[in-house]
Amino acid sequence: MDRRKLPIGGVQSFGELRRECDVYVDKTMHIHNMASRYKTVFLSRPRRFGKSLLCSTIESLFRAEKELFEGLFIAGTDWEWKAHPVIHIGFGHSDFTNNGAEALTIILERELDNVCSEYGISVEKTGDISDLFVRVITGLARKVGRPVVIIDEYDNPLLATINQPEFNERLREKLKGFYSVIKQYGEHIRFAFITGVTKFAQVSVFSGMNQPQDISMMADYCDICGVTQEELEKFFAPEIDAYSEKHGGRENYLERLREFYNGYCFTKERIPVYNTYGLLNHFENSADFAHYWSMTGAPSFLLKYLEMKGTDTVNIEEARMEAGKFGGYKDNTITLFPLLYQAGYLTISDYDEKIGFYRLNYPNIEVRKALAVFLSDNYSNAQNILNDSPSIELINALLEGNMDEFMDTLKWYLQTVDYSLSSKITEFYVEFAVSNVINMLGLRCINEVHTANGRMDSVIHAGEYIYIIEFKVDKPVETALRQIKRRDYALIYAKEGKKIVKVGVVFSREARNIVSWGMI
Repeated sequence: MDRRKLPIGGVQSFGELRRECDVYVDKTMHIHNMASRYKTVFLSRPRRFGKSLLCSTIESLFRAEKELFEGLFIAGTDWEWKAHPVIHIGFGHSDFTNNGAEALTIILERELDNVCSEYGISVEKTGDISDLFVRVITGLARKVGRPVVIIDEYDNPLLATINQPEFNERLREKLKGFYSVIKQYGEHIRFAFITGVTKFAQVSVFSGMNQPQDISMMADYCDICGVTQEELEKFFAPEIDAYSEKHGGRENYLERLREFYNGYCFTKERIPVYNTYGLLNHFENSADFAHYWSMTGAPSFLLKYLEMKGTDTVNIEEARMEAGKFGGYKDNTITLFPLLYQAGYLTISDYDEKIGFYRLNYPNIEVRKALAVFLSDNYSNAQNILNDSPSIELINALLEGNMDEFMDTLKWYLQTVDYSLSSKITEFYVEFAVSNVINMLGLRCINEVHTANGRMDSVIHAGEYIYIIEFKVDKPVETALRQIKRRDYALIYAKEGKKIVKVGVVFSREARNIVSWGMI
């Protein structure tokens, strides 16, 4: 295969992508619908999900750069190719942790000055930054045309200072005034598009009348960022054909891609998408399965939040969240589960319409391991211990069905790690501690697996083996084994053609470790 040039290495410009790269997953149908139906739009998506490229695409569209859209969906529509002035401000790469309000003012003044220079208008620079924003918008509308306003990563100043209340409050007040201009002077604006990770209710753009249309969880826009299965097989057919043999044939390859990079769901309809960043880097690196998204680093705001709140992270697995609590954050009411969801570590796995609750879980193998490593790096010395020990023994023991070696090594590991993940020792705590180890090793460990006969504590997938584990605290191991047998947990895996190992494990509160185990 002749290697195609993929849009990686920091390509976030739509113009650069269309001129220099060989692949663009066409999202212009969504952009056309959105820009035709709404005046102001807000979209929340995790980092590295293509928000900046989407902003650039919208900018090119409203600049009427028609040649860039040849062959795309929107080229065949009735879109009016009329050029509008564009005010495009991005906060994603700025540092607000020191003198944040002053830094914000400098950035906004610079960006607005650039807009004035580009379109040849002159405005008075008295008053605060909000006054300047008003003059730029009205000046453009009067002399050039109604502008399009694009704000990328609008919430980065607030997230960057989440653990600095004084800075955060000053930034919030300044941003309130700045964003209120979009609402108050809407008649002078053609279209406004705002992106971010979170939705802060008390930032004025999200309160009162004329607030943006939030498309973040609307089914029509579930795949405005990311890649669907259909798009994967359509736009990346040459790569799939080229690398299928390397991974055991087309079906095996597609299934592994799904397990590793797919699974992000942003609506209750649960339409999954792939993380584009992971897919592109996978193909660019000769189809090697690696943790490309997580290698870019965990968002600093998440660590700051966990340090500030002291959250009991053991409850992350199979989290449940009331539908109304996904957004609308007030000053200091951000909670862990929606933050993990919006950061990309959790996704919607189910929705109970009767009670209005979402169930959240990890989207895929890559993210499951990323969060395990993140928690261990910051809440224990687990990762260092694994790095300094023969952790390959744990993997090989599972892959070879050697439970004696696995349990001996696991007991040593748990004895060594100083966990501060939970305030209490429960069966669920043990599940989390063990699954954290397995996920850091890159294998797949799922907790709280529901079946028609009951709920399995943990299921480990390791090569040709499936391990069904029942944990008990300060109880006989026979109790765990009887439960596995009586409820016939293995039945749902009977047709997978793999060796099923049923294991009972007993954990001691006093010893804070495994004290016995058995299998059937």
